[in-house]
This record gives sequence, structure tokens and C-alpha cells, in this order.
Amino acid sequence: MPASSKFCLIILLLFGSIHKISAQDQQLVQYSGIVFSKDSTSTPVPYASIYNRSIKLGTIANHEGFFTFAARVGDTLEVSSVGYQTDYVRVPEIPSGQGYTAQIFLQPKIESLPETRVYPWFTREQFRDAFVHLNIPDDDLERARKNLNAEKLRELGETVQDGRLSATQSLQNYASTYYYQGQFRPQAILSPTAWMQFFNALQNGEYKNK
Repeated sequence: MPASSKFCLIILLLFGSIHKISAQDQQLVQYSGIVFSKDSTSTPVPYASIYNRSIKLGTIANHEGFFTFAARVGDTLEVSSVGYQTDYVRVPEIPSGQGYTAQIFLQPKIESLPETRVYPWFTREQFRDAFVHLNIPDDDLERARKNLNAEKLRELGETVQDGRLSATQSLQNYASTYYYQGQFRPQAILSPTAWMQFFNALQNGEYKNK
């Protein structure tokens, strides 16, 4: 075979191989995935960003970390989310007409922020003035003495009510309110029982001036 023919045959074989590889790279597949957190719980990462660096397009996962879109075999996907380290995955070779679902795990990223101290004073002079006029609170012993003061205890005894009596009265008021729920409360002036009690009290002289 002449040298020129061999050269042409080699060119054709190389062109066919390149065309085959190019066609394989252009193969579109339905690529789906679920983004998980790479920790002990393996919980889904909601609204993670998936960016196809090969074709400059992307999508966002839903609240359960699921996403799906059309991609090419060999594309590089960049998966990222706030609070996690960015990960890169490659679209594998998938038989024609079939889909692919991947599980992508992102490593949590913990960042330690520098210590920040917030002061309520703008200048050193304001701090010095506040420190000089600082009202130091009483210690436990002094607070106990004030709480056990006879006059203070007497004031508390006059204002504090019996808990059982207050609870009983509140429950009775609630019961009366619920009993007449959705209807008009009857008036005492129209009650025969109230009139009978009034006449009995009048006959017994309970309304006479003492």
C-alpha cells in the first residue's frame, strides 16, 4: 500500500475516533440527584445550588435536596450551599434512554468568627463616669434581710390573697360565663325567685333602719 494511502487511512481512523468521542460527550442524559449533609444525621440539604461548569448553566434543589436537569456525559457539576464545603461531581456514562440519580454528600463547614466585644460607652470618659457612679447590687444576705423585714412582710400579708379562694372564684366566673354562652344573661328583676327572696326579707324586717 502506498504511503499516501496509509496516511489517509490513519487520518480517517483518527477522525472517526474523535467524532465518536465528540458524539459521546454531546450525549444528553437526565441527571437527577439528592444533596445530603455529610454528618451523622445525613439530612437533605434544602435549596442547594447545582452549577454545570461545562455549559455554564445551573439549577437549585428543592426543600428536600432533590434536583433534576438535562446534562451531557462528562460534564462537571459544582454543588454548593451556605454552611457546606463545595463539592464537584462528574456526569458518568449512562446508557442511552436511561436516567441517573446520584447521592451527593456535602461536608459541613464550620467557621469560627473572631471575638467581638460590645460596650455601651462611646469613650473612656463615659466608662469612667459610669464606673464611679455604679450602683452595686446587694448581696444575698442583704436581700434576705430586706425580704424578712417585719414591715415588708406586713405589707405583703395585706396584699397577697388566698390562692385557693382566687382560683375558686375564677372557676365560678368561667362556669357562669360558659353556662350562658350564646344567649342573653337573665336579669334578676324578672326572676320569681329573686322577688320571693325580696318579699321574705321585707317581712323579716331586714331592710329596717337599725
